[in-house]
Amino acid sequence: MFCSARTTAVSSSNRLKNPVSRSDSSVYDVEIGERTPLLVRKVCVDADRQHGRDDRNTIQTTALLAILALVLFLLMGIVIGIYLMLLQIPRPWPVSHPFYLVERPVWWSHSATLEASPLNKTAVQNLIIMHTNSESCHDQITCSQIARNVQNDAWTHRATHIPYNFLIGGDGKTYEARGWKGQHGFMELPSRNDTIVVGIIGTYNRRRPDDVLFAETKALITESIRRFSLSPAYRLYGVINSTAPENHAGALYAGLKRWNHWRGFVTI
Repeated sequence: MFCSARTTAVSSSNRLKNPVSRSDSSVYDVEIGERTPLLVRKVCVDADRQHGRDDRNTIQTTALLAILALVLFLLMGIVIGIYLMLLQIPRPWPVSHPFYLVERPVWWSHSATLEASPLNKTAVQNLIIMHTNSESCHDQITCSQIARNVQNDAWTHRATHIPYNFLIGGDGKTYEARGWKGQHGFMELPSRNDTIVVGIIGTYNRRRPDDVLFAETKALITESIRRFSLSPAYRLYGVINSTAPENHAGALYAGLKRWNHWRGFVTI
């Protein structure tokens, strides 16, 4: 409307100046040489085009914001779905004892970096528990020293690093050895890429392990399942050593046999 008004006003002005001017606004007076009506029309067309471009830019911006909002909602849905899925993972038992991990660098003193074949499988199926057949411990200093002794013994006799994935101390803590990402080092045990081996620090042929050892072992199992490193349907085994006394770790296994996932012994 604004552009049309301007065109009409300019055309009327030209007719006053030049009475012989034609009514066709696209023709201009040769003598006067004015092109004002055409220029005004061009200005109006450019303004319309600019207005159209502004409309398109607004539509594009609105569409982009809508897409970003949709992506954000989808991501929030995925996060909520994963969280709900984690809540559905069955725990093997109610955990009253907190999981406490002493990472390997805390106790490790060997000059060489630990080397182990990678444990590539997610959520392994087998869990083997044995005792270390050593002295027991009830504080982190002593337990760390025993972990170093196990490492030194393995290096001295087999030129390999500590063979366990984890050690459980009488102080109620888990000591990381090869961890969740490395295969255990017991060549005589089967399924190295589908098994986690846990050593209970101490000797338990006749003496029953303290309750805190069982509690921390359960906390380690629950944490392993939470990390997707151990299957919720895992199988629990003990070890029978054919060269060891008949009651080897008998008091330890008397307690483990009552656990739901117990499947028997592996003979070496």
